[in-house]
Amino acid sequence: MRRVVEPLLLSCAAAATLLAAAPAWAVHDGEGMQWGDAPPTLPKGAKVAVLQGDPSKPGPFVMRLSTPGGYKVAPHSHSQTENLTVISGTFLYGLGDKFDAKALKPMKQGAFGSVPAGTNHYAMAKGPTVVQIHGEGPFDIKYVNPEDDPQKMAQAKSQ
Repeated sequence: MRRVVEPLLLSCAAAATLLAAAPAWAVHDGEGMQWGDAPPTLPKGAKVAVLQGDPSKPGPFVMRLSTPGGYKVAPHSHSQTENLTVISGTFLYGLGDKFDAKALKPMKQGAFGSVPAGTNHYAMAKGPTVVQIHGEGPFDIKYVNPEDDPQKMAQAKSQ
């Protein structure tokens, strides 16, 4: 009987740990969001509002990215799955190692997409666009061509 009880106790303990680690309840009405510059791994010009969690650390997160029209992100991948919902505007995406404007596919307001970890993709905003990104952190970006990394471009300019 002891062998049957132990797994049940471990399962209950694991469930309690998961519940305790669950993110706090959050409601954002849009006007109270705090927007700041996007992280240096993204091209300049975008703003980010973190709605829940910490995208730089392991664990669940939700953030919004606001971009001007024409904003481009060069081909890249992430170490975790990226989930994206278009809040406003039109977000264009493509798959592959090279940016190909002719291959971009539109995602309009309300569209949802999920890109598996390690998948090379690129993006562009048709006009001013807001997308919501959620997933498991840390949120990172590995550019296919290291020269496309905005951090490396900034370093090169400062030298």
